[in-house]
Amino acid sequence: MSEQGQSLKQLIKLEDGLRLVYQEPKEYIRYYSIYHGQKNADSYFRRSSESLIEVASIFDCGYFIMDGDTIIGGAFLKPNFMSDLFVVPPYKDYEGLVQKLLNYVKKISTTEDKIIVREVVEEDVAAYKQLGCKIHEVNVWMIRPTEPMKAILPEGYSSRAVSRGDANDIACLLMKAYRANPAYKQIGTKEDYLLHVNEFINQHKHNKIMDECSRVVIDHRTNNIVGVCLHMEFEDYPLIMSLVVDPDHQQRGLGRYLLTHSIHSSSAGYPATRLSVIKDNSAIKLYEDLGFLRSKSIIDMHLACVKE
Repeated sequence: MSEQGQSLKQLIKLEDGLRLVYQEPKEYIRYYSIYHGQKNADSYFRRSSESLIEVASIFDCGYFIMDGDTIIGGAFLKPNFMSDLFVVPPYKDYEGLVQKLLNYVKKISTTEDKIIVREVVEEDVAAYKQLGCKIHEVNVWMIRPTEPMKAILPEGYSSRAVSRGDANDIACLLMKAYRANPAYKQIGTKEDYLLHVNEFINQHKHNKIMDECSRVVIDHRTNNIVGVCLHMEFEDYPLIMSLVVDPDHQQRGLGRYLLTHSIHSSSAGYPATRLSVIKDNSAIKLYEDLGFLRSKSIIDMHLACVKE
């Protein structure tokens, strides 16, 4: 159990006689996997008990919400953070629990930082908005079957596997592409994107199919990397970590090439492939043109931490 979890493990009283009881991850997922995972299956692709345990273990701040001896809900909670609130039937006052939990999180949070409310499903957004939460980012998961496909690379370009020496160039390309895309409201640092690229190189490149799916595209005139697609295996399926094309080389078919190559290469060992995309990203049209099915939206929100 984390140090944070230890500090919050004591009995926590909420309003109206409710209380919070910390649960170890393997115990927490008994309810979390059904009342959050199964209920919101159209929004997520969390398929297995192993993946749910991984999520719960990473956060290590899962709490049952108790009314006497009865479990009426649960959520991940820690200072400046709340995620995945669920209720257990026949309890129905979801909005009331949101208010009580946000009031509690405000008490334990630092006022210098916002309270992050992660992964709210579409139908629950209104409850958080009424309490002052603002939308930070809206994401959509998308999925399609894999199959053999012919990936056509436009003239003037070549493609190859990602190498460790590409990390700096890929990080710079990610920053350039995200800055040019109005869907991205917040851009990370170069160091953030270097960590992201190195995560693929260090953790996922050893998977033969993930390595084959992942490509860089080279402009013959300059020998620069102008496109990239990185993959990881997540919940037993391929997941596109990043797919960008240099803004100066868009509308030439490079994104379509990278996607069709991904779908084709993934078919060697997987029945489907997936990606996550910001809802307002114009790339969604390309994904849908290539047969990707969009799920419901997942919304990240935030709330100013003002002590009452």
